Amino acid sequence: MFPWLDGYLAGWRIYLATAIVLTLLIYPVSAQTTSTGVKSADKFIATNLNGITVTATRTSRKTNEIPESVSVVDIEQIRARQAADIGDVLRYLPNVELGGGPRNLGMRPAIRGMDDDRILFLLDGARQDFNRGHNARIFTDPSLLKRVDVMRGPASAVWGSGALGGVVSFTTLDATDLLRSGESSGIKTRGGFQSMNEQYIPGISAYGLLGEQVDYLLDFSYRNAADDIRLGDGSKLRNSSFESYASLVKLNWTPGDHHFTFSTQTFDQAGKVPSNPQIASTDDTLLDRDTEQRNYMLRYRYMNADNTWLNPEMMVYHNTTYSLEKRLFDQRRDETSFSTTGINARNSSRLDLNHFVTQFITYGVDYFHNESEGKRNGTTRSEFPRGSADVAGVFLQDEITLWERLSLIPGVRWDYFHSQADDITIRSNKNNRVNIKIGGLFKVTEWLSITGGYSEAFRAPTLSELFTTGTHFTCGPGCANLFTPNPNLKPETAFNKEIGARIEKTGLLLENDQLTMRGTYFHNKVKGFVDLMVDFVFHPVPGNPGRGGTTSRGNVNDALLEGFEIEANYAAKYGYTGFSYAQTRGHNRTDGGVLSNVQPDKWIVLAGLNWPTYNLSLGWRSSIVSAQNRIPAKGTPTPGHTLHDLTLTWLPQGGTFKGIRLDFGIDNLTDKDYRRHLSVLKDPGRNYKFAVSYQF
Repeated sequence: MFPWLDGYLAGWRIYLATAIVLTLLIYPVSAQTTSTGVKSADKFIATNLNGITVTATRTSRKTNEIPESVSVVDIEQIRARQAADIGDVLRYLPNVELGGGPRNLGMRPAIRGMDDDRILFLLDGARQDFNRGHNARIFTDPSLLKRVDVMRGPASAVWGSGALGGVVSFTTLDATDLLRSGESSGIKTRGGFQSMNEQYIPGISAYGLLGEQVDYLLDFSYRNAADDIRLGDGSKLRNSSFESYASLVKLNWTPGDHHFTFSTQTFDQAGKVPSNPQIASTDDTLLDRDTEQRNYMLRYRYMNADNTWLNPEMMVYHNTTYSLEKRLFDQRRDETSFSTTGINARNSSRLDLNHFVTQFITYGVDYFHNESEGKRNGTTRSEFPRGSADVAGVFLQDEITLWERLSLIPGVRWDYFHSQADDITIRSNKNNRVNIKIGGLFKVTEWLSITGGYSEAFRAPTLSELFTTGTHFTCGPGCANLFTPNPNLKPETAFNKEIGARIEKTGLLLENDQLTMRGTYFHNKVKGFVDLMVDFVFHPVPGNPGRGGTTSRGNVNDALLEGFEIEANYAAKYGYTGFSYAQTRGHNRTDGGVLSNVQPDKWIVLAGLNWPTYNLSLGWRSSIVSAQNRIPAKGTPTPGHTLHDLTLTWLPQGGTFKGIRLDFGIDNLTDKDYRRHLSVLKDPGRNYKFAVSYQF
């Protein structure tokens, strides 16, 4: 994809490997170790239940102090897992499943039975609205991330259109995440290898301070999957190798109480894949595909602890996704471009009414503009028409605390959206929606809390859902199924109720140990599902004068999604253990039966040991996934499976090896042959992973 980089990268990889090996061989092992030892390679309790999040309320809150169901995956977990894609980041969270198969270009997560068309993705707070057929929605390298927040359940009262199933928020690194105490600058080199596709993963970061007000981070990451993915049955997934490049430039400027952040991110991936990356490749569907994504963001914050009325934040962002596909057997050239430009502004005011009532009021406005365009051999492509959408919203939220035991968080939001295509024969689509939420948390005791809430969400129809025309699939000579547009689609709406309980107890068995437990039941009623309806016939019908019928979208489904999540975890100085269980049931209340996109029941069981004296941490996880037989009449059931994964981290805290980090892992330890329910492709077999980094 970038020929001029090939020689440079090859030489740089050799240099990195040589430098690390020489470092390990030349310097003897030091007997000096610190009493603090290694950080837990998987701080499950601290991150998932007690971490800080802004996803649920758009204000900084501890996850155990909000009624919403939020999980946080932090930088230690991402590093210990050696995450290769977003699937590795999300795979252990309750009621979160990955569909689309193992190719990262086709990977699509689902939350509580809602596929990723109904999930809002944020990257450093900026919406990622790219949506095209069987392709992934967001592209980023996990090495750039310091945390991922996952909110389960509707969230439009806070975030607007798209958040029916939940919100997945990615936050990238800052220089301060890498700088050690007393440092003003540094360089971090890293390298890794994964056996499932012979993937080589070098990278480098440069970061530091410029005076007392500015910090900077420059990061470059490269991945070369030199072979196709090896599956659990010993075969290989044809055309799954790739080459990718990712970079991040981030500057923070803090003059006094003011804080400015500018960042730019790039992601480029090239490889041969089928036109639908979620299925097996054939000679007539094989493409040479280049994917490029660019993200630009400028944020301003004012932070003054003495000013309780003024705490504003404003962000402007622009992101683009572009793909070029050259079909190999006939050289057909398809181009797809999508962009989002947005601005949001909010302010928070704290009101201390008296000694037992506190209010934290947040209010603001959001606006974003989406544009899409598709071309085939230089001319307009009807399957991805040129169109645009504008969405504007106003929101108000009040975080009320009474007697330091009862927290109430009501909120309301109004959104207006307008979509249109360039084709003058197609009408535009416009609508508006008011969404409300109310959540509550009551501390029965210092260690027991009860939560509950009601929230609404909506999703405006996408440009492709509204205006797509052209061929859906062919069925022989003179036979083709055609898309028919439906510019009158209504927004999907969700009405969710939740109730839960949480336990948090320290000093239970040992000094400074911690037990946390959480259980949540949800009941999510969804109206106006935008469903894909295929009418395959061999005679003329309205919209197709030939044979093959039509494919259209309509608001037809009245659905109910209900279920629960249970998590229990215990951590002490020398180890941790825990489990989670998640269950979702989907009911089609229009036609009867069940919904097709609901993940099976899943257990996660985990345990780990820490050896502070030797700076070692060992982790083990088992994923126990039930068979999914609750499917529509013509659906395909999926057998259950059990996977075991191991991680080992060595992170010296002092002595000669300070600055080095080694991670070793094995995914799918037993080489299980399996397929996820939301995929038609099998998943990878045993995968040995190794990563090493050195911080200068």
